[in-house]
Amino acid sequence: MDNFISSRSMITPGLAGSATTMITGTLVTTFGFPGAVTALIVSFVFGSMALADKSVAFYYKLIFYIINSITIFSVAVGLNQAGMAIIERDRQETTVKERALGPAEEENDIVRKAETQPFFQEWF
Repeated sequence: MDNFISSRSMITPGLAGSATTMITGTLVTTFGFPGAVTALIVSFVFGSMALADKSVAFYYKLIFYIINSITIFSVAVGLNQAGMAIIERDRQETTVKERALGPAEEENDIVRKAETQPFFQEWF
């Protein structure tokens, strides 16, 4: 556990970046929060784990805090961009059209499509 929370560990920003993407995606999709600002705030909250490292001086903790937070934010943005690219690729590869059975079903499809939002969205 000490190696996981250590300010010198690079596993922590990678895992925190994926958690930031998950939390930000949920908040953006559910509540309509601005993606970039939300991801930045969440990444700085996760970056505060570097301040818990007792093996280095305070000014090193502050440097690690800033670097880790920016790294976490970069990982989160990269994961979101990758998710958007995969979704867009899958949309373009869809060649099979579903056949509607009647007008009532088509109206329900329109309502269903309007209510759903993709998890990976443009943050900037």
